[in-house]
Amino acid sequence: MRHAALALALALGALLPAPALAAGPSVPAPFAGAALWVTQIPAAETGQQLVAEAAGAGVRTLYVKAAEGSTPEPQFSAALVSEMRAAGATVCAWTFAYGQNPLSEAAAAVAAVHDGAQCLVVDAEGQYDKLYGAAQLFVRALRSQLGAGFPIGLAGEAEILRHPTFPYSVFLGPGGFDVFLPELYWLELGVSVDGAYAATIGGDSIYGRPILPVGQIFGAPTAAEVTRFRALARSYGSPGLSFFDLDSAQPQALAALAAPLPRLAHKAILAPVVHAGACGDEIVQAQELLDAAGAHLPVGGYFGAETARAVASFQARHRLPASGVLGPATWRALLRLHPREPSWASAPPACEQ
Repeated sequence: MRHAALALALALGALLPAPALAAGPSVPAPFAGAALWVTQIPAAETGQQLVAEAAGAGVRTLYVKAAEGSTPEPQFSAALVSEMRAAGATVCAWTFAYGQNPLSEAAAAVAAVHDGAQCLVVDAEGQYDKLYGAAQLFVRALRSQLGAGFPIGLAGEAEILRHPTFPYSVFLGPGGFDVFLPELYWLELGVSVDGAYAATIGGDSIYGRPILPVGQIFGAPTAAEVTRFRALARSYGSPGLSFFDLDSAQPQALAALAAPLPRLAHKAILAPVVHAGACGDEIVQAQELLDAAGAHLPVGGYFGAETARAVASFQARHRLPASGVLGPATWRALLRLHPREPSWASAPPACEQ
């Protein structure tokens, strides 16, 4: 199943030449450049030693785990953050979110920011499938307490076509998070580094947020793979990237983080082609954008005849072929708008036909 989905995503990426997506919003400063994730700090290691270890790999930004759901991690404290920042690091908190108690999970994340974190990374994965209302409550709670300008990123599953019920459109929607950190763990996906990028980054682009890929230094990747991952991030124009995680990295992987990069040709990011009959969060995103353009669609996540007519009408108004198919040029035009997000308090989208 996984390989079939990857093959589909790769096929969608193998498009005829078409306009690449327009440049998205600028990336907040704490997310620019390279970062390392830290899950568990050894009891005998100080914050200063942790910063020195990362600096040896040429990295000055650390995402340190601060909460598992609503439970704070004792390792994350104001004293630790102060020590690491004094040693020259940018320190961000990362939390794993489940969606079962969004207000408590938001409170744990806010507490980490109050301890001095300079940005927040929320790792939300399959546990959040279908939890649109919880995601909306969580995002709004964070923004109401941290403000619209505090840097927040979503880390999660990179293959949006394999996760049609995950609320990407909420986390990355209006008033949501600033950047998307898709987890491109090529060894887990069973593909090459190039294949992981090709299968994911076009689909990820439809949310209009800067894409900061997360690579792996767990599972014993080769130094060549780590270097290739860094080089491809640059060739796709990513303003930042990170690697999971420092705890399990082998010396050769850390050394590869500071190795010189080969120069690769620029790679355009092309959104996927989506036809009528599709169902999932990418259609939720499209319907929200079409409504912002003046359509009056129910946001149900199903690409039916009414949505196809709205797409064709939008295309005609923007001097595009009125095919009723969502392709790169249409996504490019749609992403100039701000999605019109509905309230998900009562129920998630149900692929209404």
